[in-house]
Amino acid sequence: MKAYVIEQADDHGLDAIKLAEVPIPAVGPGQVLVKVHAVGLNPVDYKLAEGGDPDWSFPHTLGLDVAGEIAAIGPDVSEDWHLGMRVAGHMATCATMAASPNTWHRRRMSWPASRMTYTDAAGLLCSALTAYQTINRKPNLNNVHTALIHGGSGAVGGIAVQLAKMHGLTVFTTCSTAKVDYVRKHLDVDAVIDYRKEDVTERIGELTDGLGVDLVVDTVSGAEAEK
Repeated sequence: MKAYVIEQADDHGLDAIKLAEVPIPAVGPGQVLVKVHAVGLNPVDYKLAEGGDPDWSFPHTLGLDVAGEIAAIGPDVSEDWHLGMRVAGHMATCATMAASPNTWHRRRMSWPASRMTYTDAAGLLCSALTAYQTINRKPNLNNVHTALIHGGSGAVGGIAVQLAKMHGLTVFTTCSTAKVDYVRKHLDVDAVIDYRKEDVTERIGELTDGLGVDLVVDTVSGAEAEK
């Protein structure tokens, strides 16, 4: 089968990625083989290609987010998995076929064909799970009433905004001038701050009568987090 790989430990960077012919993965106990229909690409993918991982064996197939259909089932797999099932989750994905890790059942989803395309499913995984942990798992929201979510036009920020609104929070978000109309149209935010034209700290002071916000979610940079 075809796969995008890093061939050896000394290879680093996007230029080192090769399209290669590799064996179809064997399906062991507790695993399924997925015929890949769509792959999601995230910043972590190019960072891993540049930095590598000491735990990799080579050639290493790249990728994290995948959506496809189950093509084979290994032993000791529960009965709720079946051939042809539409699934999405994390594994080595930039290939024609991908074998799930043994613990994949904890980090996968399935859905009926009418609800979502393979492309949508693959594009949701890293961003949606990151936003979910950021809003639903990490903070204690008992005394949180207002939130500033940087980067509302981005994949993580946009989902984080929606989750925060589901918790009933007053939500402010930042974005660039070109994305202001998009954010206002598609996200139910209480205020959009154009960071290219406005001082974010000053604007938050105005919006909160000088009190600031209870929660800040930074999806941009360490410099923004320090501010």
